[in-house]
Amino acid sequence: MIQQLGVMLSKERDKLRETQKRIAEGIISVPELCRLEHGGHEIDYFTLQALFERMGKSIDKLELAVSSSEYESVAYRIEIERSIEDWDYEKLKKLISKYGVYNDEKRPIHNQYRMAMEAIACYVQKRDYASCLERMEQALACTLQGDWMHKVRNGECLCNQEIRIIMVITYCQWKLGNTDGLSENMEQLGRYILHHYTDTEEQVKVYPHCAWLQGQLCLDKNRVEEAYAVCGKGKASLLENGSLSPLWQILELEEACLEKLGKQPELLQCRKYREAVAFLYEAAGKRPESDMMPVFMKSSFQGEFIITNELVRDLREAMGFSQEYLCANICSCETLSRIENGKRSPNKKKLYQLLRKMGMERENYYGFIEADDYELYEKVRQYNRCFPKGRREEAMKLLDEIERGLDMTKAVNRQFIGMERIYEQIAQSALSQERANQQLWELLHLTMPPLDSGMKIYRVPFRTEYMIWNHIAINWRDAGKVEEALGIYEELMQRYKKSKVSMRYHAVPGLTLYINYTGYLEENNEFKEAEVVGKEGLNHSLKCCRGDMAGDILANLSLVYGKQGLPDTEEKYLRYGYYLVELYARESLIFVLRKAYEEKFHKSID
Repeated sequence: MIQQLGVMLSKERDKLRETQKRIAEGIISVPELCRLEHGGHEIDYFTLQALFERMGKSIDKLELAVSSSEYESVAYRIEIERSIEDWDYEKLKKLISKYGVYNDEKRPIHNQYRMAMEAIACYVQKRDYASCLERMEQALACTLQGDWMHKVRNGECLCNQEIRIIMVITYCQWKLGNTDGLSENMEQLGRYILHHYTDTEEQVKVYPHCAWLQGQLCLDKNRVEEAYAVCGKGKASLLENGSLSPLWQILELEEACLEKLGKQPELLQCRKYREAVAFLYEAAGKRPESDMMPVFMKSSFQGEFIITNELVRDLREAMGFSQEYLCANICSCETLSRIENGKRSPNKKKLYQLLRKMGMERENYYGFIEADDYELYEKVRQYNRCFPKGRREEAMKLLDEIERGLDMTKAVNRQFIGMERIYEQIAQSALSQERANQQLWELLHLTMPPLDSGMKIYRVPFRTEYMIWNHIAINWRDAGKVEEALGIYEELMQRYKKSKVSMRYHAVPGLTLYINYTGYLEENNEFKEAEVVGKEGLNHSLKCCRGDMAGDILANLSLVYGKQGLPDTEEKYLRYGYYLVELYARESLIFVLRKAYEEKFHKSID
């Protein structure tokens, strides 16, 4: 299904005035890219991702429908990364040896990834920087020929994976004592990332790591002011995007700089935030990574997946259709059975026919909206990030721009815009909660119509559908119907967990689900369940590398411990929750948590 994004890739490349040759070089052939851009060629997720990254763009903001096999190829990489985090050499070697079962190693991007992981394996086994360096240089050559610094200076296109490998090469050279010119190289790489990666959602995946490495190199040469300045830029990138990795390492570097500079007030503030991040890991039963090598290679993917095989099966079962009825005049019963079991990837044309027969008209799976203009997805992300920062006027201006750019004959676009207009009316007290829920139900039924069986959440919801369910639950809770609100969250959680897709691939819905579900369970005095859900939510934050909303979960858990008569634990969770909210400048919550702390504990939280 992801080949549908070829048209969007083409339009964005034309806007940037990039040639097909510069985007494709080392990854795919120009004729292959041409076919992809015209919608006549299928390509795997990671190769498509690399092409977007070479334009400095991220496809994380797009909710993608993928086949079971496509999803397994993505999930397999996460298993590899987990083995690195666990320092499990035997498991890592075993996973690398089977990489070709899940991904086409003839593709340069996949061959490069496998070679890079083999390089990391040398490090995991013996902390062998020299062997790791040599293998990483060989891996880089899979897609980049010649001196990478020459390409950076000339502004040539690099993807995320290539940049990460460059940073590991530099890190190994530093550890081996070969430091000549390294800080200058990282400075140039950092400037390249900030200039070329115009999508901050993609920029944050590599720039803070580059800033950390440049800062360390400067600090080694006692260029403390310079190290502190670049460290601040890396931290700002993380906080603006709500990202968590490598925040711990950035704060550690910042603390070292502040100690040398004698900036006492800033040092105390930095230590306060470091304690909060450390507590977040501790509360989730984890610990911050002390070695940067796994951090360099860790994916901070923020996207969402729907598996087409599951979508067909869940819809058919919910509607009470037999396989024989659904596949009639479309495909054989055996083919449909194999599709539903994930043993066969559905043909695009036949998939659309199956979905239409079940009343689903949606042919593209791009998240909140459906459009071929990448800029509209960027505006949707900017719009959503306005609210935690209290920028309501900017949000309304963006929403108007988004609506003007959308094809409003498409149900998903009407659904998204209509939902946001309802939210605004509620915020202005221009719409009652009861009337708001009536309108939200109507919008939900555009894409998720009610069934005769009475089943409400009969498949994994798309992003906007989830947001509507979430707001219906909030309105019910505000009207005193906590049990009804909890029923929605329980159904949502069950539906997500029933799916083959890990919760980390429902990153943003998962965060708000864990926050609200924990809070409403606490409000309903279901303390044991609230603690379990809250702890799951903290782990979800770490897996998704999101720290901006983890403070909300800590604050909700503080209420749980307070009601259980554990004041010391309550105080600690609320204090560190507040520090995280303050660190990420969540303006809408800072005052609320500060006031709650001072009223409860009769002292200042700062």
